[in-house]
Amino acid sequence: MAIFLILILAAILGGATNALAGGGTFLTFPAILLAHIPPVRANATASLVLLPGAFASAWVYRDTVRRNTSARLLTLMLAASLLGSLAGSLLLMRTSNSTFSALVPWLLLAATAVFTAAPAIRRFAAKAGGHDSLPVLLLGQLVISAYGGYFGAGMGVLMIALYLVATNLDVQAASGLRMVCSCAINTLAVVIFAFKGAMDYSLGLPMLLAGVLGGYVGALLVKRLDPNVARRAILIYAWALTAFFFGKMLL
Repeated sequence: MAIFLILILAAILGGATNALAGGGTFLTFPAILLAHIPPVRANATASLVLLPGAFASAWVYRDTVRRNTSARLLTLMLAASLLGSLAGSLLLMRTSNSTFSALVPWLLLAATAVFTAAPAIRRFAAKAGGHDSLPVLLLGQLVISAYGGYFGAGMGVLMIALYLVATNLDVQAASGLRMVCSCAINTLAVVIFAFKGAMDYSLGLPMLLAGVLGGYVGALLVKRLDPNVARRAILIYAWALTAFFFGKMLL
């Protein structure tokens, strides 16, 4: 019962932090591991838990995307997103639990580093941006989407940086396009994981409902709380979590 309550709390907080500052994966994935779920299955289940938040975010930004993104560009970006997600998801399904378990500390380190550097990355991308390059955009989206299908933490930061560098979109428009592409990546990944029988529904479905509640609460708190405060709290947790997994690997 204690583990179940921890999972529900992690899902609520994960949904809320995604609405406030991003980083919900840092909460849901390790919580599922705590329930002694094999790493690959835990990762797949974590993707299910946060899926409603992806749909909600895409819906919120629908008008922004419609105003700033042509139908042709959106179609190409969704195609690259789905192709990359397909590759990453299938690669995860072919990864053994022992191999993925060994990769987890490094994946968390990379994601935490990206999340930590997110403001600097965005500032650099904004200064270097304004140069349309469709090949760079689509290739970058393909690579990031493959990572998203495989693990995904920190994916949003990388996508916004890519869009600011390779398009003329501003930060708001880039955020909208990122939400839609993230939704496509996560949805296809969840479909593949479900088809392969890789998810734990006994934990995933209650956590999914809790994540929806957390996302709703987070959306209400966005207007009252400073997202930077939430982001700093997530960073402290993420670095502590990364250190824990490295320590566990070395022992």
